Amino acid sequence: MLFGLLAAIGTLFAWTGGTFAFLTASRRIPPALLNRSRLLLAAGATAVLAIAFSTLIPWQRPWQLWTLPTTHQWMWLGASALVGLTVGDFFGFTGLRILGARRQSVIGTISPVAAGIGGWLLLQETISVVGMLGMGLSIGGVMWAMSSAEERTDVHREGYGTFTTGVLMAIGGALCQGFGLVLAKIGLSGYDGYDGYSGPELHVVHAAHLRMIVGFSLTYLLDALRRDRIRPLREAFADRAGARTMAIATLLGPVTGVSLSLYAANELGVAVAQTIFSLVPFLVMAVAAVRQHERIRWQSVAGAIVAVAGVVLLVTS
Repeated sequence: MLFGLLAAIGTLFAWTGGTFAFLTASRRIPPALLNRSRLLLAAGATAVLAIAFSTLIPWQRPWQLWTLPTTHQWMWLGASALVGLTVGDFFGFTGLRILGARRQSVIGTISPVAAGIGGWLLLQETISVVGMLGMGLSIGGVMWAMSSAEERTDVHREGYGTFTTGVLMAIGGALCQGFGLVLAKIGLSGYDGYDGYSGPELHVVHAAHLRMIVGFSLTYLLDALRRDRIRPLREAFADRAGARTMAIATLLGPVTGVSLSLYAANELGVAVAQTIFSLVPFLVMAVAAVRQHERIRWQSVAGAIVAVAGVVLLVTS
């Protein structure tokens, strides 16, 4: 229990630090290029961790990282990568660049709502009346927090994009990440709802590695569909300050934060762990106030409290 609690607290600090590091990187590196580059870094880090922690992959045969999963698992984890990483994180980084860490973290609290709806649609998971109330509170709290005229003015003054674009991108990112987690859960289990057991139950870090590989590859397709210039990876590392913060953010978020969160969820239970993780916006607010001297308005705090209360109701119902 104690180690699980320490892991959950460590997750809070890792994700908070990663949010600010990604903010710095997103304002020095174009979001699409940032997403592609950090997925490449994360793919390498998770490959090492997967070989170290998975009992199914002996270090003498590392190629089994890619040959062991079944076609069914590749399909679902690939769909998860497309929705959650390629598209969702592109939206998320764009929203982060425009809105900043504090506003982005508040909007991100609706991600569990998307996961709940995705679980209901794809996994036949039930949502209780209390859970639906929690969803409504979460969405309402985010809308209230972002409805402040002062927030809109501040974003316009910062000059990285329009407030509306930032909010829509952040919402799109949170929704995609929530649905992406549901798709990943299907691929992770090795269970096919149509044909029954269809493959080995993958270690979570192994599944994360496969998602990173597919997500990285599909960023090129996303750029082609957007008719955007496909920037070479070397441009992301040309800016040393941007590359350094990107590497730190990748280490804190997709590697350390995800690993600690999985350990905490296993030790404490998903509901308790997710409740602790939902405190991230408040830690981000505190750091923004101290480190960046941001003025924290009462409406933003109140909206965040309502949104997090909704998450707690949802995950504990």
